[in-house]
Amino acid sequence: MNGNFAVYARVSTDEQAQHGTSLDGQIERCEALAQKLGATAVRRFVDAGISGTDFARPGLQAMLAAAHAHEVEAVVCLDPDRLARNLSHQLIITDQLEGIGVELHFVQFERRPTPDGRLLYAIRGAIAEFEAHKIRERTRQGKQQRLREGKAVTGTQILGYIYDRRRKGFSVDVAEAAIVRAVFAMAPQMSTGAIARNLNAAGLCAKGGGPFSQSAVYGILRNPTYLGRMVQLRGQGSIELPALVSRETFDLAAAALSSRRRRPEGHGRVYLLSGIARCALCGRKVTGSGGSRPYYACSGKRMQPACSSPYYPAQPLEAAVWAQVVAKLEQAAEGVVPQIEAWAERAIARDRRRLETRRLRLLQSGAAGRLSPEDLALALGQVDARLRALELEPSPAERGGDSAAAREYLRETDAMGRREILRILGIEVRIGPSGIDIAMAERPAAPMSVQ
Repeated sequence: MNGNFAVYARVSTDEQAQHGTSLDGQIERCEALAQKLGATAVRRFVDAGISGTDFARPGLQAMLAAAHAHEVEAVVCLDPDRLARNLSHQLIITDQLEGIGVELHFVQFERRPTPDGRLLYAIRGAIAEFEAHKIRERTRQGKQQRLREGKAVTGTQILGYIYDRRRKGFSVDVAEAAIVRAVFAMAPQMSTGAIARNLNAAGLCAKGGGPFSQSAVYGILRNPTYLGRMVQLRGQGSIELPALVSRETFDLAAAALSSRRRRPEGHGRVYLLSGIARCALCGRKVTGSGGSRPYYACSGKRMQPACSSPYYPAQPLEAAVWAQVVAKLEQAAEGVVPQIEAWAERAIARDRRRLETRRLRLLQSGAAGRLSPEDLALALGQVDARLRALELEPSPAERGGDSAAAREYLRETDAMGRREILRILGIEVRIGPSGIDIAMAERPAAPMSVQ
């Protein structure tokens, strides 16, 4: 024997993992047994705050890898339930170690290589699995009881509130609450991206201390928690907490989001000029790319000899193209405005169908008991506010059916809508170092059907 031993220790709760006393005690007792068995070198493998029912534990898998690599000749663990709280997992681990000649020892249990010993070992594993199920059940019941008492079950970090672990509740963070109210105050006049830029320019930070993103602002405006109720246990209940905004303010923000029909970040960037832009130097397609720093580049830059055109940052290029399109619309043929109106009407009808489907599913969840009456009312109120916003929003035709009304609609529509409008207008864009050249088809294309 070369004296290379492994010690494996595990705790299952975050509290034990943070304090470390249980881990320290396990390691100390295991190392004492390893020394008694003749260990000259001991490697520690630890899983802190991970359930014994989880087989894919990093510490466990690292220990097994070391055993398979013949880096250790024996493993010491405090008790079989530290090794696993699932009988099948426990037997698999034991068979793996014994199959490669690695001994397995326990401080609080003596394994005997007899039929009676193997039976007792399996019984201990079954008891550990049973105890794990009972622990989960008691934990679930405890959470439900705290929820019935109006206490928080999970300490979700949310801007505007501070979670108190001791009393299991939330209190208002005055500074953060002021940011939340400012976001809602800006929502009727500004886009989510513009709000994020304003907050960052003022030196304000999101909950984690980083800058605000468009998706973070969108999440604030869509979060009904700020009305004074937080959903818990995946919709099984909710708790009350101080409201930061009124229902009227929340509905106004929801209506503004609905009228702009903008999508938050994370759903994939829409490259406005995709399929319609060409390089003014070589005539090849100009395509968008870049992930978090989007840009446009000539496809000829990947060829030999490479095109000498520069890279174009996406946002200023798209803004410049769109401004010229709106200007050209004033002189467009008479058939252009009706085409845009037809597409806009279909887009509004699509949004209305989606909201009505969402409303039906919420009612079904409420009837099935998956949502409490309070949470159902909150969710329905949000959907109904967006439906009311669609009803109140005038269509392009109702705005007068002229070029000015169409331009107003163009300023409000999202990137997907703008790209479809470019297709309707038959726009072709030539991009080069000297500037942008935009051509519009003589006969606009028919609008695509919006599903």
